[in-house]
Amino acid sequence: MKTSKCRLPRLLAAVLCLMLLISTSAAEQSAEDLLSVFTLNHGSRESKKIAITMDDVYEPEWVWKTAELCRQYGITMTFFPIGINVKEADGNNWRALVEAGHEIGSHSSNHKEFHDIGDLVAIERLGKFQERLDRALGYHYPVRWFRPPFGNINAKDGTSRAMVRAIRTFGYDHIVRWDVSETDPVKAFPKVQNGSILLYHARHKDYVCLETLIPQLLEAGFEPVTVSELFGFDKPEAGGKVYVYDKEKYKNQ
Repeated sequence: MKTSKCRLPRLLAAVLCLMLLISTSAAEQSAEDLLSVFTLNHGSRESKKIAITMDDVYEPEWVWKTAELCRQYGITMTFFPIGINVKEADGNNWRALVEAGHEIGSHSSNHKEFHDIGDLVAIERLGKFQERLDRALGYHYPVRWFRPPFGNINAKDGTSRAMVRAIRTFGYDHIVRWDVSETDPVKAFPKVQNGSILLYHARHKDYVCLETLIPQLLEAGFEPVTVSELFGFDKPEAGGKVYVYDKEKYKNQ
C-alpha cells in the first residue's frame, strides 16, 4: 500500500504534465496556423501588379529621394519604417508621402526581434509605432499592414503568440513579407513575377538599384502599386485624432 500511495501522485503528476504539454503545443500550433494564413509573401500570379516596399528608414533622405523617383515614373509604393525613425521634424515629408498616394505600414517601434517577449511588450511595440507615426503626420493614419523585424514569424520561440495578440489588438489586415530581395538590378529583374513584393531599404545602394530597375519593370509591363492596391484594398482613410499609446489600457484587457 505504501508503494501504491507513492506511485499514484507521481502518475497523476505525469498525466497532468502531459496534458499541459499537449495543451501548450496545440495553442502554439493554432497561433502558427493563424500566422501562416495571415502572412502574405506575394499577390496574385495572374496580375501584372507588383509592390515595391522599403523598410527601416535609418537614412530618411533616401525615402524622400525614392518618393521623387516614383513621382517621375508615376508609381506608388509602401514604406515600412521603424517607429524610432519616424520623427516629427520630418512631418512635412511624411505628409507629402501620404498625399502623393504612397502607403505606410508598421515595422514595429524598433528593430528588435519578437523572440521571448510577452504579449504586452509586443502590443507596446506596435502601439508606440502608431503613436510616433501619428505625431509626425499630425493626424491619425490607420496602419493596415505589419512587417515583423527580419520578417520573422517563427512560432517555436513564442513569437507567434505575442504577435497574434498584438496584430489582433491593432486590427492589422495582414503580415506582409516578400518574395524578391535583391539590390543588384541585373539579378533582381529576372526574379520579379506577377504579384511580387520587392523588399528594399532606405539606403544608397537600394536607391541606385531602383533607379535602374523601375524603368525595366515598367517596360516589361509590370504595374508597381501599394500593398493595399496589390491585394484589392482601398487606401487607408487617414484623419482624426492622433493616437496616444496608453500602457495601462492594455494591461486590463
